Amino acid sequence: MEEIISVLARCPLFSDLEAPALAALLPQLRPVRCRRARGEAILRPGERPPGVGVVLSGSARVVREDFWGGRALLTALGPGDLFAEAFVCAGVPSAVRVEAVQDVQVLFLPAPALLSPPPGGEGLPARLLELTARKNLLLNRKIHHLSQRTTRAKVLSYLSWQAELAGSPAFTIPLDRQELADYLAVDRSALSAQLSRLRREGVLEFRRSWFYLRQRPET
Repeated sequence: MEEIISVLARCPLFSDLEAPALAALLPQLRPVRCRRARGEAILRPGERPPGVGVVLSGSARVVREDFWGGRALLTALGPGDLFAEAFVCAGVPSAVRVEAVQDVQVLFLPAPALLSPPPGGEGLPARLLELTARKNLLLNRKIHHLSQRTTRAKVLSYLSWQAELAGSPAFTIPLDRQELADYLAVDRSALSAQLSRLRREGVLEFRRSWFYLRQRPET
């Protein structure tokens, strides 16, 4: 229990609660705990989520699949991250697939307890609404990246955003190379070629997931 409380304390949904208050509140939320091995589905398209998901350990990803099996990465998930909150709040089935990248443990928090919380959890509905709105803003940002016409423009749009978030020209992104290609909906080899070209031009330096933006690129 202490390990679960430690992870939940880092989750923004419970940011206003001290550990003792969170430990007293958690059983009243009637959480459902599940484990999935690497590659297994945590939530499938068309399924109704049993609640808002919180990753306790391991890692997962949220992907959107089209009719022909094409996949687009929406977000990567680690301990303390939430998922499925929009579907839970709207009362609709999931439109995405959530799958384990590594062996993962997840806690599902049923909607009734979050939307009409017991004593001690009065702030949960407002925080859930705020987090859902913030995630919507992130999706809008992704749409902005994808709306760029070339792979080069998509890459620069994403890296510029990450530098803004870090407040520094040097930063580490939360995606590996394949995940970045999936996120930007580009071919991995084309992405690698574009990054190498930008390095030759002196625009940036990179090493795996670490980047340093050196100068403004030519359009």
